[in-house]
Amino acid sequence: MKIIRTRQRPVLIVVDAFFTVLAWAGLLYLLFMGLWPLVSSHDGPRFEASAFDALGTLQIYLWVAVFNALVLIGWARYQQRKSKSFAQRRLAAPVVDDQGLSKSFKLTRERLHKLRSPGSMTIHNDYDGDITNVISHFFTIETRPPLSLQILENPKVVHRPADDDEGKEPLTRA
Repeated sequence: MKIIRTRQRPVLIVVDAFFTVLAWAGLLYLLFMGLWPLVSSHDGPRFEASAFDALGTLQIYLWVAVFNALVLIGWARYQQRKSKSFAQRRLAAPVVDDQGLSKSFKLTRERLHKLRSPGSMTIHNDYDGDITNVISHFFTIETRPPLSLQILENPKVVHRPADDDEGKEPLTRA
């Protein structure tokens, strides 16, 4: 199970730390108040006389701990189920056709065609979220017929002698 950690505000961190310290202080106080009479008495330690009293106190502590554990486990399970249902709500939206898109954003056929064109564009919305203007930053290039692949009559080619061309006859065009 992955743990998602989010930043808390500093005030909440201080409140959380305060209640944690308060809970630990309360636990230590209860333990001290419950066990101190067993150890310090005028007649010396009375381990055998009040052992059942101490077990009764510890039993109450254990029942409180079990109740706290059940509450925490229940809260964790609730959050786990809640997050699963939240994840299901975050599934991909169903595919919308052109008619649904036009109806949703009150698009004209021309604006819808601009939205379908490739490239980057600027979309202007009104206060209701409807699209008021689409400015495309993609310019189409007019198609020209392809150039023919004929050999040029007077090619401008510069022949430079290479190191290994010494003593060879230059190539001539026939």
